[in-house]
Amino acid sequence: FVSTTAVAPVGVPPPQLEPTTTMPAPPNMCMFWGDPHLVTFDGARPSFYGDGEFWIVKSPQVSIQGRYKGTKYTYGLAATQKVAIGGAFIGQHIIQVDPMDDNGKITVDGKEVCKNLGTSYENENPNFPFSIVHNDVGVLPDKAASQ
Repeated sequence: FVSTTAVAPVGVPPPQLEPTTTMPAPPNMCMFWGDPHLVTFDGARPSFYGDGEFWIVKSPQVSIQGRYKGTKYTYGLAATQKVAIGGAFIGQHIIQVDPMDDNGKITVDGKEVCKNLGTSYENENPNFPFSIVHNDVGVLPDKAASQ
């Protein structure tokens, strides 16, 4: 058994180490639409057609769930029927978006907002700013979405 001990010379200060930090990942986007198609944060494009409620994003900061079920338009294959968004990033508020077949209702904490196209909603708490805009501006994710 060998033991060694390192001793700094007298009068020489120990080396100063630079603090290490982990840089946050750059912002990215995920999309989901239709019967249900997805583009994940890492660019994957899974598709699935089963009925049920599934987590789209589940983290300590962001929670997004989707409800999927068959429709007459998709010949019984599951399509997005409702989306719920919540989490710490919006102060634990819950935003829900219903399908157009259900009047496309948008709610925040159960209260309907943005009842008409061209309206918007601003959260009043400056600690958790978010806004919702109900408009017809956007990008179609694929050719099928235009039909």
